[in-house]
Amino acid sequence: MNFLAIDVETANADYSSICQIGLVHFQDGQIVDKWSSLVNPEAYFDPFNSSIHGITEEAVQNAPTFDAIHSLISEKITNQITIHHMPFDRIAVTRACTEYNLEIIQPKWLDSAKIVRRTWDQFAYKGYGLANIADFLDIQFGHHDALEDAIAAAKIVHIACEKTQRTVEDWLTRVDQPIFPYQSGSSAIRLDGNSEGALYGENLVFTGALSIPRKDAAKIAADIGCNIRNSVSKKTTILVVGTHDTSKLAGYEKSSKHRKVEELIENGISIKILSEKDFIEMCNNENKELQLEVPKKEAKPQKVNKQKRPVNQSDIHLEIKIDEKFISEIKNKLNSLTDEQKVALQKSKQIYQKQLSSIKECSQEEKRKLATEFKSNIVKVKEYYDILRIESYEVDLVDTIDMEIEQLQDLLYDLMKDKITLVELFETIEFSLNIIKSDFEDVSYPKPINDYCILTMKELKKIKLRIKSFAVVS
Repeated sequence: MNFLAIDVETANADYSSICQIGLVHFQDGQIVDKWSSLVNPEAYFDPFNSSIHGITEEAVQNAPTFDAIHSLISEKITNQITIHHMPFDRIAVTRACTEYNLEIIQPKWLDSAKIVRRTWDQFAYKGYGLANIADFLDIQFGHHDALEDAIAAAKIVHIACEKTQRTVEDWLTRVDQPIFPYQSGSSAIRLDGNSEGALYGENLVFTGALSIPRKDAAKIAADIGCNIRNSVSKKTTILVVGTHDTSKLAGYEKSSKHRKVEELIENGISIKILSEKDFIEMCNNENKELQLEVPKKEAKPQKVNKQKRPVNQSDIHLEIKIDEKFISEIKNKLNSLTDEQKVALQKSKQIYQKQLSSIKECSQEEKRKLATEFKSNIVKVKEYYDILRIESYEVDLVDTIDMEIEQLQDLLYDLMKDKITLVELFETIEFSLNIIKSDFEDVSYPKPINDYCILTMKELKKIKLRIKSFAVVS
């Protein structure tokens, strides 16, 4: 009997943010090889996730990125029977491949939770989490360490194979059959879940807005076995997190459901927190006929009455239609310009476009170095915030700066993964500077706010100058 087992830990609720991978090779009931590595996810670390597995951003600073170990993992598990407990590790590997635009790794995936549900009747519909089954089988392991979890899953499968006298090859077929073959399966979509669904016994709660209607998402989840509930309780096992309007969260960054789930997890309740991307990936994995489209970008919550940067021409047109008063003011200002001013404006635009066209693209490694430098600028902005005690001031300018810095910080991770060009980064920083400058010039602010704004713009201009160093001199 020959198979592998894999487990991952993630930096935040997005399952593409792998920060640790563990792999074990089992042969004839013995471990013949094991491998694990910390991974730099080039993503933010949610303190909550770090409190679970103990891995921090500092710990992975010098660890390889996923694209650097992709070929190694692929070589180990492609076309090999590879155990994962529940869909989440499988989803994470697939999502990480997609995140870096890499070829999807294709082992012969085999879910050990499905094996458990078909081996021990008492776990057919509940209680088949990794820790619970390991405890039942007296398997000692350090939970939430990727290698330890992988070894535990492998041992569970080995015991199940011995108990049922089935091989892992047999299980590849058996897990796609009803849990109790003598019962007629039901394909009906019910709030309490399809009893023959792969995830039967999971209690799922949604929070936030999804890209598909929630009632449709609920039906899809129920069809693969999930019981859909409206509120979080100790029985909740999955929370799917959509997007939120921060103005409705009473000053919190997360919804009340999200916060309650984190509190329950801290008290020992096992609950998985999924992004919408992960939820859709899970549903597609369990029902191949669905083929739901994974959202390309999960929208950040928007603050009211703030102009957002346009992404393309159609978006620009949409924003113009929404704010006709703003367009009218612009037209009036343009009409009031003298001929000399119009010529100067046109010349300035030409210089800016020439500047953009001179910036050449660089390698992903160079972009990672640039992102590291940019990150230090962002850190300095946050230090200024603390030093100047900006939290004691409730002014719109601070909200503007916070929002722009948050969006620019997100771009750091896109830059690391080569998802944006240097020109796009340059233009976005320029846009943020203009937004901040506009708010800054409109009102008279206390000296700490003035200093904070000036220092923030100074840090953003530094990275603009750094990008200009990639310009080709004509």
